[in-house]
Amino acid sequence: MSKSTLALAALFASAAIPTLVQAQAANAPAEASSTAVDELVVTGTNIRGASAKGFNPVQVIGLEEVKTSGKVTVADLLRSISANTGNSTNETSNSGWASGSAGIGLRGLSQKNTLVLLNGRRVANYGFPSNGLSDTFVNLNALPLVAVQRMEVLKDGASAIYGSDAVAGVVNIITRQNFQGLEGGATYGTSSEGGLDTWRGKLVGGFGDLDEDRFNVLFSVEAYTRDRLDQDERDLTRSGVYTGQPGGRWNGWSAKGARFLVNGTSVPFLDAAGNCPTGMVRTASAPIDGLPGETCAINLSPYTTLIPSTDRYQGYVSGTYRVSDNVELFGEAVYSYIKGASIFGSSPYFTLEGGRFALNATTGLAEPVSNLLPANNPYNPYGVATPIEYTFFDLGQSLKTNVSKAYRVLGGVRGKNKRFDWEFAAFASASDERETVAAGFANRWALADALANGTLNLHQPEDTPKAVLDAIRLSTVRPAKSELYGADFKISGELFELPAGPIGYAAGVEYRNESLVSRNPWQIDAGLQIRPAIAAVDGEREVVAGYVEANIPILSTLELQVAGRGDHYSDFGSAFSPKAGVRWRPNDTVTLRASASRGFRAPSLSENSASTNISYGTVVDPYDPDLPGSRQSPTFFTVGNTDLDPERTRSFNVGAVFTPLRGSLISIDWYKIKLSNLVGTGNTTSIVQGNNPVDVIRDSRGKLVAVYNRYQNLTELTTSGLDIELGQKLSTEAYGDFTVSTAYTHVFDYRRPVTPGGALVNYAGNNRGAVLPADKATTRLGWRISDLDANLTWYHTSGYDLIPAVAGQSRVGAYDQVDLYVGWSGFEKVTIYAKVENVFDEAPPHDANFPGIRAPYDFSQYDLRGRYFQVGFDYRL
Repeated sequence: MSKSTLALAALFASAAIPTLVQAQAANAPAEASSTAVDELVVTGTNIRGASAKGFNPVQVIGLEEVKTSGKVTVADLLRSISANTGNSTNETSNSGWASGSAGIGLRGLSQKNTLVLLNGRRVANYGFPSNGLSDTFVNLNALPLVAVQRMEVLKDGASAIYGSDAVAGVVNIITRQNFQGLEGGATYGTSSEGGLDTWRGKLVGGFGDLDEDRFNVLFSVEAYTRDRLDQDERDLTRSGVYTGQPGGRWNGWSAKGARFLVNGTSVPFLDAAGNCPTGMVRTASAPIDGLPGETCAINLSPYTTLIPSTDRYQGYVSGTYRVSDNVELFGEAVYSYIKGASIFGSSPYFTLEGGRFALNATTGLAEPVSNLLPANNPYNPYGVATPIEYTFFDLGQSLKTNVSKAYRVLGGVRGKNKRFDWEFAAFASASDERETVAAGFANRWALADALANGTLNLHQPEDTPKAVLDAIRLSTVRPAKSELYGADFKISGELFELPAGPIGYAAGVEYRNESLVSRNPWQIDAGLQIRPAIAAVDGEREVVAGYVEANIPILSTLELQVAGRGDHYSDFGSAFSPKAGVRWRPNDTVTLRASASRGFRAPSLSENSASTNISYGTVVDPYDPDLPGSRQSPTFFTVGNTDLDPERTRSFNVGAVFTPLRGSLISIDWYKIKLSNLVGTGNTTSIVQGNNPVDVIRDSRGKLVAVYNRYQNLTELTTSGLDIELGQKLSTEAYGDFTVSTAYTHVFDYRRPVTPGGALVNYAGNNRGAVLPADKATTRLGWRISDLDANLTWYHTSGYDLIPAVAGQSRVGAYDQVDLYVGWSGFEKVTIYAKVENVFDEAPPHDANFPGIRAPYDFSQYDLRGRYFQVGFDYRL
C-alpha cells in the first residue's frame, strides 16, 4: 500500500470506534408507514424485508447527512463518496458533449457501468453521451434533492438483480414516504475569491396519513441558480502563463491569433506599422507551441469558462392511495429544467490551419479546408498562396448554452396476500437536450469569398463591413433526445419453511424500450461549418427480462442467496446473469459475507449504432516535423460498430460487518471485477506512435492532421480494491451527541491493455488513462447539543503518478478538503445555518500533463471555486 493508505489506516485504527451510524438510522425513514405493504426493499435485492447488513455492501447517505453536508445538489453529494474513484464527468467538463451535466462512475469503470435508479426504477439517460460518444449516463443534476429521504449506494455487481449497466454498482435515490407537513428554505452562496454566486429556494410538503386517511401526497419544488466562473476570474489562471510550474509555458495562450507559417517558422501577421490585429499581442511563438519565430498571440483566459452558469428548476410529486388494507395505488412524476452556459476557446475558436475540416454535403465525409491565404488577398505580402492561422474575434463570443428538459412519470398498483406481495408499474421517461452555440463558428464558403475578394479586414477586424461578418458568422443548434418507457411486474414472499427458517424469494418480468437520437446542426450536414464537432447517434432497442431470487436459510446463522436474470436485447441478443452469495452471522456482533456473480453491459446505443464523433484535443506526436514529441491538435474521428458483443463481467466480494459496541458498526469489504469483451477505442497516443496511414493522416509536410479510431471489443479489464466504513455514535447528557464516520476506498489495481490485444497494464494511481487516484476517503465528525448542530467533513484524495513524467514532474500531490456546517434551531420551527466548503482554501494539485487552455490540474476531479460560503434557513410547519 502507499504511504497515504497506511496513514489513513492508522487514523482509522486510532479512532477505534468509528462506525456507519447513517446505515442504521437512514434505513428506516421516520415518515414510513408501519404496515407490511411498506416494508423496506434494500438496494441489491428485490426481497422485501431483507436485512440491511445483507449479502452486499450498501453505503447509505441519510437525510441528516444530506442536510448537514456542504452539498446542494445530488451530483455534488454522490461524487464525494469514496467509491467514486474517478473516470466520470462533472460540470467543469464544459468543453464536452455533456456540458453542464454530471454523472457517477463507481470503481473507476466510467459512468456507463453504474446504474442510477429513482425509487428502485430506471430513468432516461442524458441525451448527449460523454467521453466522445461512449458513455451514456443519467444526469444527476436532473434528480430532485429536496424530496430525498436517503441515497443507497450498492458497491457490488448487480446484473443478476437489475440487468445491464449495474457492473460497478447501483445508486438508488429514495424519496420520502408518508410525509406530512411543510418545509421550505433558501440558501445563498459565494466564493471568497469572488464570482460563482448561487441562490437556492426549496419547498417540500406532504399531506394525508396512509393509516388514518388512506392516502398520502408528497410534492417538492426547487430553484437553483449559479453564476458562471471564467478563467480570468482566478489568480492561478488569469495570466495564462505557467512558466513557473513544471511543464508550464504560456499554456493559456494561443499562438494562432494571427500568423503566417513559412517553412515551419511562425511569422507574425503585422500591418505596415508593425502592429498585430486588435486584441492580439506580438510575442515569441516558442513559449506557446515550440515553433521558431514570432506570432500575434491571444490570452484565452477571458474566453474560457472554468465552471458554467446554471439555472435549474425541478418539481416532484408522488401519491399513494390505499384501496383496501392489502392494495395500494401509487404514482410519481418528476420534471427538471436545466440551463447551463459557458464560453470556450477564443471568441470564436477558428483558425485556418491545416487539419480543419468541413463535411462534404454530397458524400457526408469530412474533407480538409484550405489553410492558404489567397495570393491576391490585399493582406498577403508574399504574392503567393501562403499558410495562415487567424482567430476571428469580430465574429462574436463563442457562448455555448445547453438546455435540458427531463421527466419521468410512473404509475402502478401493489398489494399483498397471505403468501406473497406483488407490484405492477408502468413508466415513461425522457431527457430532451438543445445545445446552442451563438456566433461560435464560421461559414466555410462565405469566409472563402471574403478572403478571396479582400472584404474581410484582417489588420483591423473591427472595420470589416457588418454585412460581411453577418454572412460569415454561424450560430448552431444541436438537438438530442433520450427516451425510455416500459413496465414491470414482480412478486416477493416466502416459499416454505426449512428447519432454519422460511425461504424468501422474489421474481419478476420487465419490458422496456430505449432510444437515443442526436442530430448534427443542419449547417454541419450542409457542409457550411468549419471545424464541426459531430456527435450523430440514432439508435433504438427493446429489452425483455425475467429474474428470480431466493434467500435460503441453511442454519440459523447461515444464509445462502441465489439469483438469476435473463435479458433479451433486440439489437445484439441475449444474456444470462447468475449470482450466489452467503452470509454467516455467528453472533450478534459479527456478520461475514461473500458473493460472486456474472453480469454484462450491453453496448450503448451510441457505441453499437452507425454513430460518428468528431472531436478536438491534443496528443503527443513523436513524428512532428517541427518539434518531435510536442503536443499537436489534430481532428479525432470515432465511429460506431454495429457488430459489437456485450461486455461480460465477473464480480467478487468478500466482507465482514462488526458491531462491537452499542451504536457502532465496522464494515470491511474486498472486491474484484473482471471484464471481458471490453468495449472501447484504441489509445490515441499509441495510434499516433504506430503511425499507420490508415489511421493517422498527415499533410504534405508530415504535420498531424487527423486520427481515426473506432469502437471495438478489446481484451479485458480487471480491478480490485478495499472498502472500509467505520464510525461511532456517542450520547452524553452533559455534552450532547457525537458521531464519527469514515468511508474509505483503496484501489489495489486497475488493469487494462493500452492497445487492443496488448498486455494488461495497471492504471490505478496514475494517469495512463483517465486519472484514477488509488485512495479516496470521506470522514465526518458531528456534534449536536441542544439547538446547536455542527459537522466537520474531511475529503481526502490521494496523489497519482505521471506516466511518463512531464518536465521533471513525476507525481501529482494529494488533495485534502475540509467542509464545515453549523446550524442553530433555537427559533421556533426555524433552523438557520452556515456552511463553508474548502475551509482552508486548498488549490487543486498541479498536474503538468494538463497543458491546455484551461487550467493546470485535472478538472474532471477538481475546480477553482476556492473557499465557498453559504448561509441559509429551513422552516417547517
